[in-house]
Amino acid sequence: MQTWRIHILGAMAGLLLAVSPAAADVAVGEIGNVLDKFSIGMDLNLFYRYDSNPYYGAPIGGAHNSTKTQTQWGEIYTTLRLTAEKDFGWAKTKAQFAPFYTQTIGTDAYGIAKDQGDLQVDQAWMRFGEIYGGPFSLTLGRQNIRLENWLVVAGGGEKQDQALWLNFHGSFPFAVRLDGDFGKLTSTLFWARSNNYAKKWDETFKVGPKKDVELAGLNLHYNFNEGNYVFGGAYRKFDNSTKTIDYTGEYLDGVVAGGNDTLAYDLGTHLTLGGLVVEAEGVLQKGSAGTLNGIDRDRDAFGGFASLTYNLPVAYSPYLRCSYFYFSGEDKPGDNKARDYDPMFSGFASWNRFVIGEVTGELHLPNSNKKSTLIEAGFSPAENVAVSLHYLQHKLDKNYYLYTPTSSDDWSQEVNLFVDVPINKNLFAHVGTGVGIPGDAAEEIMGRDKNDFFAQVWLKYSF
Repeated sequence: MQTWRIHILGAMAGLLLAVSPAAADVAVGEIGNVLDKFSIGMDLNLFYRYDSNPYYGAPIGGAHNSTKTQTQWGEIYTTLRLTAEKDFGWAKTKAQFAPFYTQTIGTDAYGIAKDQGDLQVDQAWMRFGEIYGGPFSLTLGRQNIRLENWLVVAGGGEKQDQALWLNFHGSFPFAVRLDGDFGKLTSTLFWARSNNYAKKWDETFKVGPKKDVELAGLNLHYNFNEGNYVFGGAYRKFDNSTKTIDYTGEYLDGVVAGGNDTLAYDLGTHLTLGGLVVEAEGVLQKGSAGTLNGIDRDRDAFGGFASLTYNLPVAYSPYLRCSYFYFSGEDKPGDNKARDYDPMFSGFASWNRFVIGEVTGELHLPNSNKKSTLIEAGFSPAENVAVSLHYLQHKLDKNYYLYTPTSSDDWSQEVNLFVDVPINKNLFAHVGTGVGIPGDAAEEIMGRDKNDFFAQVWLKYSF
């Protein structure tokens, strides 16, 4: 990997020298003489949430050791985008720089952030499109890589330190991406580096985020016609971390060393048959899972989802959706196989994909050792307004929670109600509420049996 990075950096330097042998500052009034287009964009997100018993009556705890069983907090996520475009003839070039600011006001229900803010960079990339009139585009720098349903690759997997519900910072600190457009067939080949990887919760809770994680992969997408397509890909995570994690006395019962060099094979489809929409995606995981008590372990896991949506051809566009999500757990903790699904770099694409449940998915269960059933109904009472009601049942695949044994697989049931309203072309509003009801496994882990209630408001202004 080190040699590859040296070659990439050398290629970048060569491209920059070829494009601009000399550089100088340009007066603002003369930008139009240098660039074909220069644009400014902004997103301002404001969020408020109230949670009563987010851990079913147990204290929130966390980094600030909160003894509260209920909390209300606010979040701010704002980003400013500066985008420049220039056609050099041999390539249509586009570059973007986007800093962002995050803040949490109060103590959040995650037990992580309390009255803190930060300013960072979300985007800093350059894209060379339609190189020499061909089908390929090359993008270099800090950028998003979000593929297909976002089940496997949705972002850098990095942990925001605040504004955790408004977790929109999904870029990899550095990535090289080559996209191909061959008509009905498109492709994405990439390498990316994550600097603060926190998707595997059992590891993060024990030793914190990992610094040395990389990802490489190839995705192919084929469109049959509008609304009907298949896709597939292979992705390799390179976990170069040297941290050891002690699970002695827990379900895994031992010391894990070495990284999770997971190799994921992904296959999915989206089919539209009149008013019926069929979606399915499966991920087979192989590769190395480090060592357990000095014994080499191989990943042998599976995850995915299937969904049926029926759109009724009547007024107000009502629909009914049934979905099932599965992420394997570890059933034989003492052998040389790691059967727990590695969440890789999944992310939030829409409600309950793939943060499954505003209570359970947000706060309790990662996408590993989990089975969730979703029944969803919705309608549109006015143009572009969406109202949806979600019932979810969550179970553990195997009887443990983050490697703490349980006597039951029944984690929880929950109901979410969402109303999404685009007020105008610049302003969007969301209101959500719901309840979470603990099952036997959650009651064992939390030591409490109270129902959770949440209510939330999200406003987004953008241009």
